[in-house]
Amino acid sequence: MSRVIAIFLIFFFAHASLAEEAPQPEAKSNKVEELFEKFEGPFRIQGILELPFYSFYIGGPAIHGVAYLPSFAPRLGPRILWKDIGITATFALPIPNVEERRRGNSDQTAIILNSYWRQNAMDIYFQRYKGFYVTSPGREFSAHKPQRYPQLPDATVTNVGFNWYYVFEPTNFSLKAAFDQSEFQLKSGGSWMLNPFYNHLEMNLGSRFIPGIEDDSITAIPKLAAGRFDSFGGAFGYGYTYINGRFFLSTLGGLGPGLQIQHLENSDTGASQELNVALKINVNAALGWNSKDYVGGIKVLLDSLYSKVVGTEVASNLWSGQAFFGARF
Repeated sequence: MSRVIAIFLIFFFAHASLAEEAPQPEAKSNKVEELFEKFEGPFRIQGILELPFYSFYIGGPAIHGVAYLPSFAPRLGPRILWKDIGITATFALPIPNVEERRRGNSDQTAIILNSYWRQNAMDIYFQRYKGFYVTSPGREFSAHKPQRYPQLPDATVTNVGFNWYYVFEPTNFSLKAAFDQSEFQLKSGGSWMLNPFYNHLEMNLGSRFIPGIEDDSITAIPKLAAGRFDSFGGAFGYGYTYINGRFFLSTLGGLGPGLQIQHLENSDTGASQELNVALKINVNAALGWNSKDYVGGIKVLLDSLYSKVVGTEVASNLWSGQAFFGARF
């Protein structure tokens, strides 16, 4: 795992040090720059209130599938950017005792490095969760929640990877303006894009099981006790930014296949290795107000990876909503 992280970091900073675009003729460059407003000051800091929802899912959508979730808590922290490089680190806020008893305790670490240019962008993420509760899809939205969900206090998930975005028409759609807000797109427009990705997921359900009270989604630890999944591929999608004065609304979505190498630990069959097809879904949206000195708004992210493991559907899902406000220096 440490080797994978080290390779990602070296690749990230090496790429961030390179110029985004090859030199262009001066007349063409000036024409492009007229479509975007650049801001002074290389340093930016934003305060972020984040509502993250991570889950991994085992089963079929209508065949007694269950979702495994870390205990939910709003997160607060900074996003610090220097030129084209940014890092986000958020920390969980306290939750009421009744909700802690209902879902158990979870240790969570989440770090995201990102770098946005006009035509290219890259996210590198590291997420680690320990302590999960189990529920059927939609149960969290019920008005009658159980006194206690089934819990796996030793279950751990480590999720590491990167997403790359490449825009085919950077004169119509700027990734930097859409999701980094380090420049402002002066005219509404969109573009098709490619989204190569790599994901390394490690899952271990542990050996401790706490039964639920008024919830029998599961009554024991599943047979798929542990797994390591390496997925790589490419999604194809479209991005669009709507502009009205200083208001912006940006969206992009991508969908595509990948190959997944599965290393499995099954309590019945022991260790095995499989090669399978995975499906990647990535959706980003941002809206807000972007002025010369200040920027604020909200962002939404959905990143999902779906595959089959020995005939069972497995999905790793990240939903995140953010409210942000920051200044430039």
